Amino acid sequence: MAARRVIKRPRLTDDHKRRRLAWCLARQKWNLRTWRRIHWSDESRFLLHVTDGRLRVWRHRNTAYTPRNIRQTVPFGGGSVMVWGCISHDCKLDLVTIRGNLTGDQYMRHVLEPAVVTHFDNHPLATRPVYMDDNARPHRSRAVVDYLQNNAVTTLPWPAMSPDLNPLEHVWDILGRRIQAMQPPVQTLRELEAALHREWLQVTREQIRRLTGGMRRRVDAVIRARGGFTRY
Repeated sequence: MAARRVIKRPRLTDDHKRRRLAWCLARQKWNLRTWRRIHWSDESRFLLHVTDGRLRVWRHRNTAYTPRNIRQTVPFGGGSVMVWGCISHDCKLDLVTIRGNLTGDQYMRHVLEPAVVTHFDNHPLATRPVYMDDNARPHRSRAVVDYLQNNAVTTLPWPAMSPDLNPLEHVWDILGRRIQAMQPPVQTLRELEAALHREWLQVTREQIRRLTGGMRRRVDAVIRARGGFTRY
């Protein structure tokens, strides 16, 4: 037995588990042809300075406060950049930087209109994609719901507390690891934003297809867990 890092997951109530299980059971038989129509979207916030709180240093007794043994911190990570992204089995839309706090109006003007609706309009109605976003308040405002309906954008119902069912979460992990591994590290929010857009472009179709092509495994994992936590 040894100490291990605690795995973080959203808090699941019995109702969350029931809804997650029902969602997966309803889609258990979907094949890749069906899954590939789904366009998975999400927002993610990246901190300028990241630490997992587990930094260690080798030092002699009573030298804890010598300058070389101190890691200076920056309040709230020194600021952050929020971005919106969208992937499917066959495409990756342009990354969008979210300025300030996301509102329903901003979601329509800066994400849905220029990115989602424009892209969906390039598809015939019979084969139009299906748009997935989570249940965040800006996504479910009356104005947003009406806007999507008026523009013939079909949405995928979504069970709350289910990041493990969204393959885009793993793309955020890829970006986060790449940003943290940069040498020299990014120093400003402008550098962080530029790095995120640059690394987004470097995510390959093969990487995305490995994620989107595994949706049946994700669904089966939730079913086996009776709506509970999975390894994804």
